[in-house]
Amino acid sequence: MRRLMIICSISILLMAAAVSSAMRPGVSGRSGATAAPVAEKATVKVSSFQFTPKVLTVAPGTTVEWVNEAGRHSVEADDGSFKSGVLKQGDKFEHKFDKAGTYAYHCEFHGEKGGKDMAGKIIVRGVAKK
Repeated sequence: MRRLMIICSISILLMAAAVSSAMRPGVSGRSGATAAPVAEKATVKVSSFQFTPKVLTVAPGTTVEWVNEAGRHSVEADDGSFKSGVLKQGDKFEHKFDKAGTYAYHCEFHGEKGGKDMAGKIIVRGVAKK
């Protein structure tokens, strides 16, 4: 009876470990294999004639989503590398940042290049995840 209880306990522990491993992102039940990494996402709110946060630091590979909470705005990179077009209340715009660097942007209606008025920055630091 004692031997049966030990075998059952070991079986339960092994099953729990397998379930725990399967529930973690990037971990597969097969030795050495990994699942596709989960894409990272960050949000910038667009409202009250400002971007919140004004400066956002992210890792390479992160997708930044701008969510317009009020009014008519846009999101435009100072260097022209991305542009949303007109965003009305409730609209969203996304851009994925793959390379390290600083990306200044502004609202074409209420800001200007160089950080004047309605403007912000995305700072991408680190090494892209593989």
